[in-house]
Amino acid sequence: MAWGKSKGGGGGGCVSWLALVVALAALFLAWSAYRRTGGTFDQATEGVRDLERSLKVDTDGDWRSALDKARERLQGHRSEVAGERNLEQVRRDVEQIRESLAHAFQGTGEVSKGKWREVDGDLERLQAQLKEGGSRALSTLDEALAKMKR
Repeated sequence: MAWGKSKGGGGGGCVSWLALVVALAALFLAWSAYRRTGGTFDQATEGVRDLERSLKVDTDGDWRSALDKARERLQGHRSEVAGERNLEQVRRDVEQIRESLAHAFQGTGEVSKGKWREVDGDLERLQAQLKEGGSRALSTLDEALAKMKR
């Protein structure tokens, strides 16, 4: 016997139609009971609409504020980088900033992700320069801060 061919014709058709009718009757009965208690269709679908709102990505909201906070934290470290003091702590802070920005830019549009990639590249370079030490870290920090302002 080949796949998809049956000997007996159409077995099970009546049972599936009966199951459909019983399911529709149960749905009608449940809806009637819900309406009788004062419920409306808007109330029944409120959870679905809230879910839809939470899935929409705010194109300018969260990532802009995260970028501003990161810029402020980096500006606070500028004097330490210029004086080449406490560079290991600054490097760890830059690492945390990169992680928080990566999280903030998740789910954003391609233009926003392009901006994040530029800033992240500068921060990665800054992180490496802070590990090595030297005066190049200050210019890299200034470049990153300038890109964050735009």
